[in-house]
Amino acid sequence: MNFLIDENIHADIANWLRSMGQDVLYAAENLSGFSDEQLLALARTEKRVIITDDKDFGDLIFHRREVSTGIILLRLTDRSIEARLERLSRIWETIQARAEGSFMVVSDRKVRLRPIAPPRG
Repeated sequence: MNFLIDENIHADIANWLRSMGQDVLYAAENLSGFSDEQLLALARTEKRVIITDDKDFGDLIFHRREVSTGIILLRLTDRSIEARLERLSRIWETIQARAEGSFMVVSDRKVRLRPIAPPRG
């Protein structure tokens, strides 16, 4: 799976995904200062699932009807990198199976999925 990691996400998450052989573009490394709209457009073009803490992506997808490959919104109360990596590890199978084509909200106790329009073309 291809990911675009928003710059508000810790680099260790990008590195963890890379260590598992995932194709990761990390905004803090190459795309610093890109707007959410620009990140979404790039992710759509390259068929990448965005991982973010930014709720504004929900507005782009559901109110402005933007198209996306997938969004994973982290809404975890423990912001430590250890807790985040542990939570992502526990739900990795769900991410692999369901992230594409979904707006996935990952909280401490559950994962909520809402379908989104797939990219055209």
